[in-house]
Amino acid sequence: MNNFKFSKREKIYLLLALAVLVMLFISSSMTYHEQKMKAGFIHTYLGWLEDLIHRLNIYYGGVWHNVKTDGAAGFTQFVVRKLAHFTSYFFYGLFAYLGLRRVFVIKWTGPFFVWSSAFAFAAMDEFHQFLTGDRTPSVHDVMLDASGALLAIVLAVIFYQVKQGREQKSRPFRG
Repeated sequence: MNNFKFSKREKIYLLLALAVLVMLFISSSMTYHEQKMKAGFIHTYLGWLEDLIHRLNIYYGGVWHNVKTDGAAGFTQFVVRKLAHFTSYFFYGLFAYLGLRRVFVIKWTGPFFVWSSAFAFAAMDEFHQFLTGDRTPSVHDVMLDASGALLAIVLAVIFYQVKQGREQKSRPFRG
């Protein structure tokens, strides 16, 4: 029988992953109008972002988004919403992987499990939005969410591979 115990740090990571999921559930329970940012708020607090993205053209969901088609405030809101999707799942993927990394005996199954769970949660979140009034579920958002989680997991795996390589180089050879 394996006596695996989660460390305090792993428990914190898992609680953070759960907190991200709770935040996502609450967010997807809100209608579009409850979440909509007013132009004045965007200009006042996100003016720096408007200045940064005003020349971008983003093709997303079969539609071009830019300042000309969406307006400055609308385009900024679009970018903020998509960044929120990506970063929320980035943090879920990161925290879930860091919390569960040692659980899996076969090392590739941990990243795959965490990414699969992120993909499943993203799909369920979009379905939840479908059930919420005034929201439009999107397969593109599921893919964006899964991409955020995948990036976090890949970066964490690379970090641990590099760390492990450095630790092995610093150990004296005992032959």
